[in-house]
Amino acid sequence: MLVLLTVALAALLVWLWWSDYVPIDKCLDAGGAWNAEARTCVLTVTTIRP
Repeated sequence: MLVLLTVALAALLVWLWWSDYVPIDKCLDAGGAWNAEARTCVLTVTTIRP
């Protein structure tokens, strides 16, 4: 039973990564915008000078 649970958890983690869920979530948490066509995170860089 433990082996089956471990395999199911591993499959879920692989699916989450393969479906771009994790990279999209990290991108949005960083304040970026996800470009689905290019599968990249677009971040706007700003510099604040005193």
